[in-house]
Amino acid sequence: MKKGQVKRKFESFGFSSSNPYDQRVQKELVLHIQNQVQIGNDFTLKLYSWMKISILKQKIHKATKLDLGDFRVLYKNQELTLNNEDLEDYGIKNHVSLKLMARKQGQQTYFINSLYNILEETRSTKEQFQNAKWAVEGAFMKGITPKLTDFGTQGTYILENQNHKPVAIFKPYDEEAFAPNNPRGMKGKMNSPGLRQGILSGEGVDREVAAYLIDQSSGHYHNVPITNYVQICHPTFHEAEEYKQFQHEKIPIKEGSFQLYIPHDDNVGNYGSGLYPSMEARKIAILDIRILNCDRNEENILVRKKKVPQATGQTRQTFDYFLIPIDHGYSFPDSFKICRDEVVWYHWGQMAQQFTQEEKLFIEKIDPDKDIQMIKEKVQLREICLRNVKIATMLLKIGAAADLTIHDIAEMLYREDPDELSPIEKAVQTAEYNYNNNVRVPKVFFKEKIFSNNLIQKSLEFESSNLNNLERPQINKPLLKLQIIRDEEENKEINERENQNQHSDKKLIRVGSQQNIKTVKKPTEKEWNEEFYAHITYLLQQLVEHKLQEKVPSPRKYRPRYISEEVK
Repeated sequence: MKKGQVKRKFESFGFSSSNPYDQRVQKELVLHIQNQVQIGNDFTLKLYSWMKISILKQKIHKATKLDLGDFRVLYKNQELTLNNEDLEDYGIKNHVSLKLMARKQGQQTYFINSLYNILEETRSTKEQFQNAKWAVEGAFMKGITPKLTDFGTQGTYILENQNHKPVAIFKPYDEEAFAPNNPRGMKGKMNSPGLRQGILSGEGVDREVAAYLIDQSSGHYHNVPITNYVQICHPTFHEAEEYKQFQHEKIPIKEGSFQLYIPHDDNVGNYGSGLYPSMEARKIAILDIRILNCDRNEENILVRKKKVPQATGQTRQTFDYFLIPIDHGYSFPDSFKICRDEVVWYHWGQMAQQFTQEEKLFIEKIDPDKDIQMIKEKVQLREICLRNVKIATMLLKIGAAADLTIHDIAEMLYREDPDELSPIEKAVQTAEYNYNNNVRVPKVFFKEKIFSNNLIQKSLEFESSNLNNLERPQINKPLLKLQIIRDEEENKEINERENQNQHSDKKLIRVGSQQNIKTVKKPTEKEWNEEFYAHITYLLQQLVEHKLQEKVPSPRKYRPRYISEEVK
């Protein structure tokens, strides 16, 4: 009888239904409360593991004088919402930290949620991202709103903490250039042509995250700030006209990219390019080639200075300079129509220097297939965009193995004249033509030799000049210059490919005297197999060989010295 009375007594006070005198549950806990509502007022609480969440909240209420409905308690990114659960049910142990976050301002609720778990990294990285989210949420509860930047063509918002210091940059899907809710008057439908060739509106957020994933897979070699998908609820964000009258009932919820703000001194445009260390400069260039960045201007490379200790007798202060790349919404295009002026580093002197051994080892370890597979699992990008990035990475690897410089590789990758094709565009066109017409490629260029460091020999099955001189097929003219050799298996593959191409978006079916339009599911995007990349590898090797021949100085001609008659 006594046990039953004790049980009811402790339940009435919000304790666990288990016997509190049991030695197994009699564990004293010291909990560290990080107070994000009242900055600088962190405190500790002493409880027992068998106590309920409701007791924890009552203790916090007494320590902070905050109403129970005005704060949230979080442990390991999870809010403690079940008041009748024990502390041990949430896995709370001794000397753990709990986050105290604000919940309401007036009658409106503002929040930031992570959409996808792409930060598969160290604990410190996840904590940095989570702390940034909590800092912004705390600022929302204090009335600090997102601030739209004064520059740019899309909706870019600066998110601050309670001390009005920048914490993160937020870019929504629907406020990009030529997206439905663009705040700068550049409105359009989703997936309409954007400001850069090969990039559609509403795709910039995915490219921001994909650029960070590429850097994450390389051990943060390029210093891209932490970027993730989030969902933010706040009335400040620009909304379409038809929703404005309902804002008092429903607050706009935006999805976009959340990039941590990195403190910096300036951007590269306000310093001379010769100040930057060669490796720092080439880190940016290597990243831009890997992701085919179409807009690397002076504003999206940040500079951070660090003082160098002065030597005895030295009066002038010197600095180390570190470069931070940001703003990758115009990367991963579906075409190679990129001009040399689009990348600010093209004319820097560091790009004409040879790769160091460390840089060569880094480039050699890059696996484009692995990177593309990772992006496919976490980001939605079109297949042709991933194909182009793989080709650019292949050129980088082959060029670095042949001792070319970044400047040499950029000359093959980017257009000199906006109206003329770049060398890599010609190579891709030739590869597509050969692949579609079943032109054979030497077996040495298949998967096992695609990333070989050895340059190809001239004794191949056919000369490169034959490939370069091939003309593209014209309408109503037969192909006479190519000899197509097919076996039975290849004929089966071609027939299957032709059957797939017969599908169209709309199919007419005649019923009596009427025509009914039946929609047919669109075929999947074209994928490029091993044979296509074998063609690409062969042609990229030819480009590299041609570039090496250009770099070899011509032999100096002997010029006879004439002696005048007077000297004789």
